[in-house]
Order: sequence, then C-alpha cells, then structure tokens
Amino acid sequence: MAIAPGVIQPPFYDPPIADYPSGQQHSQAWTEYHQSVADRLAATTATIAANKGVTDGSDATAGQIGEYISAMVAAVSPVSLTNATPTNITSVALTAGDWDVRGLVVFRASAGTIATYIADWISAVSATVPPRPNDGAMAELAISFPAGVTQSMPTGTARVSVGAPITIYLSCYTQFSVSAMGAYGFIGARRVR
Repeated sequence: MAIAPGVIQPPFYDPPIADYPSGQQHSQAWTEYHQSVADRLAATTATIAANKGVTDGSDATAGQIGEYISAMVAAVSPVSLTNATPTNITSVALTAGDWDVRGLVVFRASAGTIATYIADWISAVSATVPPRPNDGAMAELAISFPAGVTQSMPTGTARVSVGAPITIYLSCYTQFSVSAMGAYGFIGARRVR
C-alpha cells in the first residue's frame, strides 16, 4: 500500500475512551492514527532497503540509480585523425535522466609525426569543439610529443541532465605535422538520479 507523503496529525479533538475494567482504551480515531504511523514507518523502511547499494557485484538495471553505459574504441582499431579537424571517437546513447559522463582519449602519432596540440571533450554536438569552459568536460594541452608515442588524456566529468533520449559524443582535435595520427578511447556514463 502506497503511503502519501505528508504529516500525520494525531486526533487531538478525540479524547481517549475510559474503560475502567480493562484500563484506558483509544477511540477509533486514535487507533487509525497509530496504524497510519506504523504504515508510514514500514513504507520508509522498505524504501531505504530498496535504495541500498548492491554488494553482490551485479549491475543496476535500466532506469535505476547507478545504471552504467559505456562505449570504447580499442587500440587495435584507432580512428584516423585529420590535422586541425574535430573528430568523434565514440558515443553513448543516454535515456532521460541525470548522468555523470567522463571519457579518455589516447592519441597515437605515426612515425615521423609530431603533434603540437591535443584536446578532447564530451558534448551533445557531434565533432564540434565546444565553447569553453564546457562544464569541465574538455581537456586541452599544447604539447610536442614525438613520433610513435601515445599520449592519453582524460576529459573532465560532465553532468548531462535531460528529459529525453540523447547521444553524447567523445570527440577530439589535434594539430600535427608530417604524417598521420590516430586516436582511440572510452566514454562512460552513470545515472546519478
């Protein structure tokens, strides 16, 4: 039985009934009040038990707090990058809710390539550099790293709170010279409420 939220008021207008042989007895109004309090306590206890964290290693089901969605592009199949061009690495499809989303991009320079600037971010807009500060979900670095070296860079964590399904992209941008670069990475989202 669902208990409506609110305050349960005792029936102060209804005094107890005196029953001299057995002691004092409550009226019907007081009996119903005590039952309402007991029902509310039982419902609260059940709600607390239902929202308790798991200890068996299982995943939260779709729609539950703690639901986790992720996507990854592996090192064996990196996405090819074009100099000075925003590029999507991967994406996740989120349902309505309040999510924390984070990502990581690994940049890999081919032989002879020198990168001078790298950036990665999380956004609802495909392959577009977001305006700064982008809720802390963009990381950028002016750096020169040598050919054949990988450079991994995590994004910040972005809050995505939506009332309808949405696709969130893990994207990157790099400036490099001479040869070619690739990137791979990971994006993960956890429902916080």
